[in-house]
Parts: sequence; structure tokens; C-alpha cells
Amino acid sequence: MKITVKTAGLLGKHLPPGSARNLAVVEVAEGASPLAVIEQLGFPPDANYLVTVNGTIVPPSERPRLQLSDNDQLSVMPPLKGG
Repeated sequence: MKITVKTAGLLGKHLPPGSARNLAVVEVAEGASPLAVIEQLGFPPDANYLVTVNGTIVPPSERPRLQLSDNDQLSVMPPLKGG
């Protein structure tokens, strides 16, 4: 199935070649979880990402269990840093 993955900052380097503006349509396994997609794309595993599916925040405890559907939009945003 295909989903749209959106990210920001340096995480864009983990999207497939040819992706533009930190946005890509990617092929994932049927019923893949947000965590499975994060691992598939090679995002650093130890970061504290803000993850949403179709605009709804997915807490860390739900990321391995939630099943994505065809045409979902998964957003994986890097942690905010400030001073």
C-alpha cells in the first residue's frame, strides 16, 4: 500500500531519492505501523519524534500497534530544540 510521509529538517535525508520538500509517497507493507515505517526509512531510532497520522497525534505507546491504511499521511517531526 502507499502512504505519504512528511517530515522536516534533516530527517528529509531519510526519504527516498527524488523526494521533494520533505514529502514522499512510499510503499509500505499492508497494515504497517508508524514505528515500522520509521524503521523502514532508517530514521534514528532513539529520537523523540512528534508523530501524527492524518493530523492526529500518535503517542509513543501506540506507534507499534496502530495500523496504517492506504493513502494515510504519516508525519514524523524531529524534536524541537531551543535555548
